[in-house]
Amino acid sequence: MGLRDMLRAIREYPAARAELETARSELWQAQQALEQSELEQGSLRLTLEEQKDYTKFLSSKAEALQAALEEFCPRLSTPDELKRFYDAISPDMDPSGFTLYRMAKELTGIDVPSCFPYEDNRGLFEEMSGHSLLDWLTAVHFQAVDWDIIPGTTYEAATLREVDTSTPEYQAFEKQLYEKVLGRMGFQDLLEPDRDGPARTPGHPPPQPKRGDTR
Repeated sequence: MGLRDMLRAIREYPAARAELETARSELWQAQQALEQSELEQGSLRLTLEEQKDYTKFLSSKAEALQAALEEFCPRLSTPDELKRFYDAISPDMDPSGFTLYRMAKELTGIDVPSCFPYEDNRGLFEEMSGHSLLDWLTAVHFQAVDWDIIPGTTYEAATLREVDTSTPEYQAFEKQLYEKVLGRMGFQDLLEPDRDGPARTPGHPPPQPKRGDTR
C-alpha cells in the first residue's frame, strides 16, 4: 500500500467506523424489537388462552343459570308474566327496545316511518328508541291515531290516542309479542307450551292508510 492509499484509508476510517457503529446500533435495536415482539406475542397468546377459558366459564355459567331458571321458574304464560320477565332482563339485553320493536314489526307488518311521512320527513323517528317506536306501531295497529290538517297547508299531522290495553285483542297481541321476543332472546324453554298450536293475533281491520303527506 502506497503512501497515498494509506492517507486515503486514514481519512476514510472515521466515516467507516461511524457506519459500522450505526449498523451495530441498528442490529441491536432490531434484536431488541424482535425480543419485545416475542414477549408481546407470548403475552398475547397467554391473554388469548385466558380469554378462551373465561368465555368457556361464562358459557357454562349461562347454561347453569338457564337450567336453574327452567327448574325453579314457573312457565311464563300470561301477558303480565311475559312482560315482567322482559322488563327484568331488558336493561342488559335490550336496553333501547329495538329487539321488541323489530319483533312487533315482524308480527304486524307495520313500518312506523312509512305510516307517518309528515313526521318522518321532519326526522321525528331518527333518534327515537325502540320503546317509543313501539307506541307508534301499537297506535297504528289498533287504529288509535287522529289526523289533523296543518293550518295553511295540505299536510296532515298525527296525534296518538291512548290504546285500550284491557281488551282481549290487545292482550292477545301483547302475549304473542313478548313470547316472540323472549324466544328470540333464547328463553323459549321458559314459555308455556301452546296446546292450541301457534298463537295468532286476533284479526283487526287493516291498519290506517299512510297519511301525513299532501292530499
